[in-house]
Amino acid sequence: MKKSSTLLLIFLLSSIVSFGQDAATAIDTYLKEKYPANEPGVIALVIKDGKTILRKGYGMADLEHSKSQTPEMVSRIGSVTKQFTSTAILKLMEEGKLKLDDPITKFLPDYPTQGKTVTVWNLLNHTSGIKSYTSIESNMTTENKAKNLTHAQLLGTFQNMPFDFNPGDQWLYNNSGYYLLGMIIEKVSGISWGEYLTKNFFKPLKMNSTVTDDTKLKSGEAIGYGKNGDKYVVADFVHPSIPFAAGSIASTVDDLWKWNNAIFNYKVISQASLDKAWTPTKLNDGSLQSYGFGWSISRIGIQKAISHGGCIDGYLTFALYIPESKVFVAMLSNNGNNGPTEYAFHAAQIASGQSMMKPTAIAMDANAMKEYVGVYSINAAQDRVIRLDGDHLTSQRTGSSVLSIYPYAKDKFYFDGSSSLLFFIRDDAGKIVSMELVGTDWVNSMAKKTDKAIPDTRVEIEMDPNEFDKFNGEYELVPGFILTVRREGDKLMTQATGQQALQVFPESKTKFFLKAVDAQIEFSSSEDGMVTGLTLYQGGRTMPAKKLK
Repeated sequence: MKKSSTLLLIFLLSSIVSFGQDAATAIDTYLKEKYPANEPGVIALVIKDGKTILRKGYGMADLEHSKSQTPEMVSRIGSVTKQFTSTAILKLMEEGKLKLDDPITKFLPDYPTQGKTVTVWNLLNHTSGIKSYTSIESNMTTENKAKNLTHAQLLGTFQNMPFDFNPGDQWLYNNSGYYLLGMIIEKVSGISWGEYLTKNFFKPLKMNSTVTDDTKLKSGEAIGYGKNGDKYVVADFVHPSIPFAAGSIASTVDDLWKWNNAIFNYKVISQASLDKAWTPTKLNDGSLQSYGFGWSISRIGIQKAISHGGCIDGYLTFALYIPESKVFVAMLSNNGNNGPTEYAFHAAQIASGQSMMKPTAIAMDANAMKEYVGVYSINAAQDRVIRLDGDHLTSQRTGSSVLSIYPYAKDKFYFDGSSSLLFFIRDDAGKIVSMELVGTDWVNSMAKKTDKAIPDTRVEIEMDPNEFDKFNGEYELVPGFILTVRREGDKLMTQATGQQALQVFPESKTKFFLKAVDAQIEFSSSEDGMVTGLTLYQGGRTMPAKKLK
């Protein structure tokens, strides 16, 4: 089998200084463009070799009172919380109070594992197969997210649901796992999860602005925002008891640097324990995932980065560290519609001297491009479909948007607007048999070419915008989770509770599709022609919704 090199050698390393700018100026200019001064913004901290390159707020922390973001501002960090929880587990392991291969029923004897053995290791790296409670739509309504729930009440929403898969068979991001880890920490230590983190991490490291319950926060916190149509609105309140050990921490960029500095100098737990946390997860079939224990293993240029993002209503966060070049980047955004992940990677590329140069496309005729067309299987649930669209190819992963790809060498393509690459792999006879995605994950994603028929592309029909008016209304997918449909000029827009508005396009008089994601909506009517409901098709699921008004 001939396999293409995964090194990003096509991306030449270039110094930002050669463009007449230093790193600070380059990053500052970049973030000013991404976060306008009059919109919810971001707080950014970039450090290289222990020296601050950039520490600055962009945009607004509070729109109502015209309060700007400042570097000292506190923000919810969402799932960046997970590295604190995983470190607590590893610290307890070092103290001999638990083992990673312990079954969780050793600490939570009443948890119904349905005849399966789920270990602490499975919880740490998202391989348990337990249903993630944040994937259950009824849990994520505005009303339910605001409730102060006990452990028993929260567990009751997911613990008796069927497993998604057998432990260790697959990797699927899972907030239930980290909720259970928080409960294990409490059981083993004899104190609450929040008390444990405060006593062992926050106070010793003088992380004075970091809390596990921001309802008791004394200093200023940026207000989280989402969008309702074109307007920013205050995001739903999520009570800290809901994310708990999976994502309830609020912090500052300065405190996250204190934490990062202590972690990477092995002042919190040992290097041996952290090496476990930063090792890609191996599944039962031997395949690897770019995730360890509470951290992702990423790629910045050709260097390894340890990273994690966070998402909680109104807040999007990303923090990373490149050990080789000693670059730390933390970005805390209160704009739920403008996440900083891509921006953090870009800033890290600049700070580490690995600014990416876009490959140059080469000419390729349609007949040559047809050879790549097909359905490539990523796993049992996901495919990547390569189609010919006019003069170029497109790539679409199941449930994701369509992206254009362009060749820069034989069997090598780059994504438009992204640093990711696709390498097509041939067998000894020269036939394309698989593909390799080289992106920001440390472990490249492989997909085998199949004989599956390419799904039909959806064709937009012409439709009088006045006909959209009859679809206006609110449709209840589950109690408290509403899909609002409204006409805006010549467009039909949809917006789910707590999410951004997305345009839908007609493929028939009653069926519409989204271009932003792989989803469709079909409206139903009574005999007199009145619209009474809709059905949402997404990710293999069929979800009917009745019209409320």
